Amino acid sequence: MRKVPKSWGSGPITLNGVVIQCAVLEDGTPILNKGKMMKALGRAWRGKSRTDKPTFIGAMNLQSFIRPELDELLKGVEFYDGSRLTTGYDAKILPMICRVYRDAERAGVLTPNQLPTARVCEAMADAFSAVGITALIYEQLGYEKFKHPEAFRMLIESYMSAEVRKWAKEFPDELFYQMDRIYGNQQTTSRNRPFYYAKFLRKYIYEPFEKGEVLKELDIRNPKSKKGTRKSRHHSNLSEEIGLPAVRSQIWQVVAALKISSTKQRFENNYARIMGQQYQPSLWDE
Repeated sequence: MRKVPKSWGSGPITLNGVVIQCAVLEDGTPILNKGKMMKALGRAWRGKSRTDKPTFIGAMNLQSFIRPELDELLKGVEFYDGSRLTTGYDAKILPMICRVYRDAERAGVLTPNQLPTARVCEAMADAFSAVGITALIYEQLGYEKFKHPEAFRMLIESYMSAEVRKWAKEFPDELFYQMDRIYGNQQTTSRNRPFYYAKFLRKYIYEPFEKGEVLKELDIRNPKSKKGTRKSRHHSNLSEEIGLPAVRSQIWQVVAALKISSTKQRFENNYARIMGQQYQPSLWDE
């Protein structure tokens, strides 16, 4: 007999300006209210789905962009909220839905009335990754700080891969091209990049995640040898579901900041602005 999980706690969070009822299950799974999903995506409840999918993802032109992992999450989660049996969605569903609309827009198949939803998804995708939505729910419901001492550890663990992946190229050439440019270097390759490029990647790619805690865990799992080398690249220790998508998103935010910067100092200012941090205004700022 299948055991129905129980909620650790539930309550409202504010997401995209919309108040949504959420819950955290006892195993740490963050849950979003089913009925508020359309509202979070900026859509009104009207019409019916033409497929077996929920209305917010049921349009025929979106189906080819739905990946198997999203298809599985769309089944929902049944759980007990106190004594009440209810259903919701694993919160990781939201970044995946945003990706569907992004991919469909890039393919040029969205209809005019779907474009506002695509804009909402674009804004939310910039604001959080799969881990970001989990952290948001943990923080607003108090799960991390007050009631579950292992919650933060669970969050950090979610970035990690249980089995180190085989090496795959994750850092695009464009990133290093732009780094070469702002540092005033001739074009570098993986064989002759200066040591401070590694420090750059640590600071701007890895350190932002959970205030450096993910990087600390990577350093523990993938330590330096006596010769100063590591057994594998840090990104090969990241999970396919959470860690890698988060890093890929961060890489392209860094690339965006690099592209609009003529010097390292201006990059630091532009990066801080993108990340919502304090920065030193320049004469070029309005």
